[in-house]
Amino acid sequence: MKVALRTLLERSVKKMGNGMNPVVKASALEMVERAYNEGITVQISAGYRSLEEQANLFGQGRVYSYKGKNYSNLAKPIVTNAKPGQSYHNYGLAIDFFIVSDDGRRAIWTVNSKWQRVAAIGKGLGFKWGGDWSSFKDYPHLKMTGGLS
Repeated sequence: MKVALRTLLERSVKKMGNGMNPVVKASALEMVERAYNEGITVQISAGYRSLEEQANLFGQGRVYSYKGKNYSNLAKPIVTNAKPGQSYHNYGLAIDFFIVSDDGRRAIWTVNSKWQRVAAIGKGLGFKWGGDWSSFKDYPHLKMTGGLS
């Protein structure tokens, strides 16, 4: 049985957290709905991220301390180059997404035509896609800055 749109939207709202910019949040949910209407099941995996959460992610794969606390985790690969305060997630202006199996039980991280279509839907709504970056490709990442830097 195909996962319900409502389920994907509820999961996405929960994963985005409380610190999201309302325009970014609404646009992210619109992206999920538009993709669903095209037969693509997608879910938001992250949204607002505190500075401590960012420090934890930045510490993956490297030695890193933030505000006197060690966030190093050399057992995991590097997943971001943004230190705390440098990520649009820290301001509620970015989301991460993934494709979901039709039954809603499995995350699919393979960047394929469905993934690229979701990114295109997001870009049509005003997001910029990390898959378009020239150096560090961040395929799950979409940001909406409204011209902010």
